[in-house]
Amino acid sequence: MTRPRIGLTLDADPARGRYELPAGYVDAVLLAGGLPILLPHAPQAAGAYLALLDALVVTGGAFDVPPELYGEPRRSACGPTKPERTAFEKDLLEAALAARLPVLGVCGGMQLMNVVRGGTLYQDLVADADLRGHEQPAPKDLPSHEARITPGSHLAALVGGAPLPVNSTHHQAVREPGAGVLVSARAPDGVVEAIELPDLPFAIGVQWHPEAAARHDPRHAALYAGLVQAARDARR
Repeated sequence: MTRPRIGLTLDADPARGRYELPAGYVDAVLLAGGLPILLPHAPQAAGAYLALLDALVVTGGAFDVPPELYGEPRRSACGPTKPERTAFEKDLLEAALAARLPVLGVCGGMQLMNVVRGGTLYQDLVADADLRGHEQPAPKDLPSHEARITPGSHLAALVGGAPLPVNSTHHQAVREPGAGVLVSARAPDGVVEAIELPDLPFAIGVQWHPEAAARHDPRHAALYAGLVQAARDARR
């Protein structure tokens, strides 16, 4: 059986002149039966990438979504941004959603999914909401709190309805969900841990890193397995 082609967005280190991606993303896609396709930041090639892909993963990274994208002035608590990467991912994500391509947003990828649907973010959980405990120390793959799954959600169908231990490393989070965005998991303190777009066949965003946490709880692997299966179904 031909492996569905799963796009993975890359991080960039301009100072060193290289693209980067944690190997866990590639391993998770391969284990789920997909073929990882790595996507450099080339806005002029976004359409060609999209025509090649069966599904898209918008990956995370140590940077913030620019608050200007959700109509807020930048405050001091906002962290560093990567405008070139975000602009490329935003264009690619919007096109993928419009084409009803299966999409998984991870960490910052989930936040961007909410923003492209018109939602907003906390620029900093501590400064904006006095919420702490979401920037865990190493090891980053080890779950640090539970995510409470929304019954009846697509996420629940994939990972089950029981609370899911997740690895939480972020200082931003979804504030106001965008148009048509369903919150499908929350942390015990109420912070949004997962969203989905019920109007699409597969469009899920998670605040944690399932590709890293799967070694501690196999339910995390169901997200990548579900994405790859959705890509197969879309091919038909």
